[in-house]
Amino acid sequence: MTRSAPWTVLLIVLAMLGSASHAAQAPAGFSAPALYNLANAYARAGKPGMAVLNYERARLLEPNDPDLDANLSHVREASGLPPESRSKFERLAAFASPRILAWVGIFGLMVAGTAALARRSYPRHRRKLRAATFLGLCLLGVSLANAVALWPIMQEAVIIHAAPVRVSPATIEEPIFVVPEAAVVSMSAEHEGFVLVRTEAGRTGWTQRANLAPIVPKQH
Repeated sequence: MTRSAPWTVLLIVLAMLGSASHAAQAPAGFSAPALYNLANAYARAGKPGMAVLNYERARLLEPNDPDLDANLSHVREASGLPPESRSKFERLAAFASPRILAWVGIFGLMVAGTAALARRSYPRHRRKLRAATFLGLCLLGVSLANAVALWPIMQEAVIIHAAPVRVSPATIEEPIFVVPEAAVVSMSAEHEGFVLVRTEAGRTGWTQRANLAPIVPKQH
């Protein structure tokens, strides 16, 4: 391994942390309370798809808001959708704001790197510096765990209109099934206005892009 390799690893880690933080950002100018209120307004207006979309976006900023979780569950239940399935790992990893945890990881990386370099110059303090390196790596590990849990969300979308799903990206074929409004799907490919989606039940197919909206809005 060359001497520049550690810096390459550093850049990769910072990119991962930055992506996780960027993924958790709501549209510019919005906050968790604003998104929550917007979702409530859509729910009252009988638009469950837009309600769930904004609840999910608000939850990226406030992952442990009990009122938000309760309203989201209520809208999903009223739409005939099964209870949300979040893994234990995702629940543990999302205990704080992703943006804060991204900075925690960057800080931990700086602490670990600085302590590791200082051990050569200050051998008398090797034990303390070793402890500082360990602490920095622990902070980095917490941030990376959160980034891993958030990564799939970047590929998730909410169905905002009942979405006919076809075998291929063309409207000439008959739909093989319909994904109900407010359902959450995973996106894996796009082709000429169509998106290849996977439902929570594991069914896959192509639906028109206008039928869904990504939970993490794309930045232009």
